[in-house]
Amino acid sequence: MLEDYKEALKAGQKAYRACVARGQSPYLAVLDDILVNVKIVTQEPLGLVNIPAERIVGTKTSGRHTAFAPNFMPLLGLDTEFADKWSHLCDAHLEEGIRSPITAYEFLNRFYVEEGNKRVSVLKHYGAVQIPGTVTRLIPARNDSLESQLYYEFLDFYKLSKLNIVDFSRPGSFAKLQQMVCKASGESWTDDDRLNFSAFYTKFSQQFYALGGRDLNLTVGDAILVYLSVYRYSDACDSTPAQIKKNLEKLWEEITVLTAPQAVELSLEPQPAAVRPKLSIWLPRNELKVAFLHAHDAQSSPWVAAHARAIPALQKTFPDRLILTTREHVDPLIDAEQVLEDLAHDGTDVVFTSTARMHTACLKVAARHPKTRFLNCSLNTPHPLVRTYYPRTHEATYLLGMLAGAVSPTDSVGYVASYPGYGVPAAINAFAQGLRSVRASGRVVLRWACLPDPAHPLDFSDRPDITVFYARDSREPEGINRDYGLCRRTPEGSLETLGQPVWRWDVIYEGIIRSILSGTWEAEATGRAINYWWGMKSNAIELSYSTGLPVGTLQILDLMEKQLRENRLHIFPTEVYDQNHRKHCPEGVVYTPAELMVMDWLDECVEGSMPNYEDLDAKNRVLADLIGLTVLKEAKPAAPTTAQE
Repeated sequence: MLEDYKEALKAGQKAYRACVARGQSPYLAVLDDILVNVKIVTQEPLGLVNIPAERIVGTKTSGRHTAFAPNFMPLLGLDTEFADKWSHLCDAHLEEGIRSPITAYEFLNRFYVEEGNKRVSVLKHYGAVQIPGTVTRLIPARNDSLESQLYYEFLDFYKLSKLNIVDFSRPGSFAKLQQMVCKASGESWTDDDRLNFSAFYTKFSQQFYALGGRDLNLTVGDAILVYLSVYRYSDACDSTPAQIKKNLEKLWEEITVLTAPQAVELSLEPQPAAVRPKLSIWLPRNELKVAFLHAHDAQSSPWVAAHARAIPALQKTFPDRLILTTREHVDPLIDAEQVLEDLAHDGTDVVFTSTARMHTACLKVAARHPKTRFLNCSLNTPHPLVRTYYPRTHEATYLLGMLAGAVSPTDSVGYVASYPGYGVPAAINAFAQGLRSVRASGRVVLRWACLPDPAHPLDFSDRPDITVFYARDSREPEGINRDYGLCRRTPEGSLETLGQPVWRWDVIYEGIIRSILSGTWEAEATGRAINYWWGMKSNAIELSYSTGLPVGTLQILDLMEKQLRENRLHIFPTEVYDQNHRKHCPEGVVYTPAELMVMDWLDECVEGSMPNYEDLDAKNRVLADLIGLTVLKEAKPAAPTTAQE
């Protein structure tokens, strides 16, 4: 089979030249060289393993490594003994098949051949997908690098699945895959599970590469997570390659957006209307059909009631232009997808969903109905198909922190946070900054509404030194954790509201609908996900104060609010220290909105900690998985902050 060798030699020489042009080594990687400064803590024999051919990337020792290009194709001449042996191995493979397993080492889920380099070369030449081998895993010491974090997550996943074909570039992805293939956390895979996923992975990777996936700075696994967030895993497994390709084409923007340095495009203020207002090209009529979906109703939930109050304002602002529909008691996990499907099928132009738990349903339906605009009340989700909206709460909590410092008789004030996402950590830290701006020795005692603890009630009645606290609205129905308002406990034990943020959903809804009617909606589409994150400057959030507060205090608060609206007040200093006295600095002069949204640490004056993922209930774990809060899985349970607790 000298002709095969000639063909393989050409492929090797081509790979050689490409590596030289890029300034890279044109030969096989050598594991012994890679491990020179690496501490291996464990060697684990894996036995006989089906090794993905694309993951065999080098050789164990330096002997003969220059005989192969990095793609394992040969580099030695036609008149060499090496070429003769390679050709005879081709004959054996075509006549009987190469059955003898290679011997290899696995390091960071890449494989390096100790014995059987020519077998790998021949099998790769013939397009083998998997190559059997006896494998020893080399586990390096854990460190703080992304590579180490991903590998240790892979090791946990491998214990359950025994799969080595999938790879990711983002932390938390292996756990997300476990969930998406309908396996419980810690549940082992069966042989059928492995076969089904492997078959789907093969079909998917072929179509991903056919659409240009090799040119993206993404793994096949990264793309699979996007795909399975829209299409059910069972349907994906049953899909033909043609169906997968068609679905992938619909989601290509969703996938490619992950390659952007900043996948989310923040809209911080309403966009000015177009000079010549026009209807969207999607709207052949003058009326816009708009629907609102809620998990509860306006009678029992102040959260839904606040959204419902926007309806009369919309009718007044856009008379005879809107057909408004409201659907209440839509279960995010059971009903939402079908309700959204029905609305899109009926020609609804815009759908607003008021709970983050409907985001997944929105994403699935949006992929099938590109002419319907779907929006979800959440934040910082990198999905162009579904835009999100949320107010900038940290601006309000900063001012309420100032108020707390001014009225509290002690240095300790309380803060009840709803959930550690959507800018809530930034809101807590902003509250702390506001407190310390008027009371340098102030301390914030933090509790979480999503982690009820009878020993530490949310009204801080167990702490006589805390009479002023930022509280959860007591009128909220069970299961809806929202934080509202600064309160003071009176000597009689009742609660007095001192200041309360007012979330102006009418401003947000009016601004978004106006952008659609004026034609600026399409102009905003830049290939990235659009998140509307409006604040005080746009009146999307306001503050309501008690009439009994001192006039001087109100004057100071009004002055500070004016400076916030005019962008003349920076809430966070250039150097902030967290609870471990580590310094945090913005990349620029001030914290960017993107830095505030992903803030996952607490100011050093805060007593408390981020919740532990395992302590969250099922509903809140869904939210954690949705917005990628992997930090919660590393968090430690909150420890008592003082002897009084």
